[in-house]
Amino acid sequence: MDRVLNVEFPPLYLIDNEIAAGGTWEFDPSNVTDYSPITGYNFQYWFAEMKLDLSGYTMDDLTVYFRNSFEQRAASVDMQWKVDDPSSPLKAYDAIFNETTILSSVPITPDQLARMALTAPGFIVPPQVGGLVGNFNRTHIIHGTTINWGVDTSFGADALTAIGAALGRVVDSQDFSSLEPTAAENIYCYRVIYLPAAYDRTTEKGLDRVSIPAKRVILNCMIDEESQLEYMMRLKRSYELANQV
Repeated sequence: MDRVLNVEFPPLYLIDNEIAAGGTWEFDPSNVTDYSPITGYNFQYWFAEMKLDLSGYTMDDLTVYFRNSFEQRAASVDMQWKVDDPSSPLKAYDAIFNETTILSSVPITPDQLARMALTAPGFIVPPQVGGLVGNFNRTHIIHGTTINWGVDTSFGADALTAIGAALGRVVDSQDFSSLEPTAAENIYCYRVIYLPAAYDRTTEKGLDRVSIPAKRVILNCMIDEESQLEYMMRLKRSYELANQV
């Protein structure tokens, strides 16, 4: 059986609350959506989580085979900034934020998601990150992408020496999808946004608002039976991984 699976992530609109001590990111009051900050990171990490239910296929002893996956966006990324002193413009690097999207056959904790914004799961873990990413390998990550967004100063952008706005531009991106077949009951879906530190009244220089559109991930797949031994081994591995990561 051929199937198309998709997961929908809502948009995210954040503003800088410069009145708070040290500054902090918070929801735009007029656009509160289904995201949560990751505790312990000064409101720099925000995530949304969804779930694709495959239990109906599991009940029929079927395996899901993935052909390809891709992402769609509802609109453009845009951002606004504030600069109090024209002689000290906003540095382009200070306006970069990270977007990581992961569809996994095993659940991922918020702390692990924060580390995955720094290094993709399934690779050799850098020493500074340590074992906090979790016991993942490439087969767990059915779909995975990381995008670094920056200010597009080449088209219709305001100067970085005063209050301004611009569209977002992809600075660089990585794809670490495995498209590994699965017999798991669920695919756990995450979208993580990692923002630069918010500014406060003592700084008055930095991103002031980010508008990140809704996203859809589409999985083109085939549902089929495999030999009993292979299926039982895959099912066993799915349950083991779900409990050990």
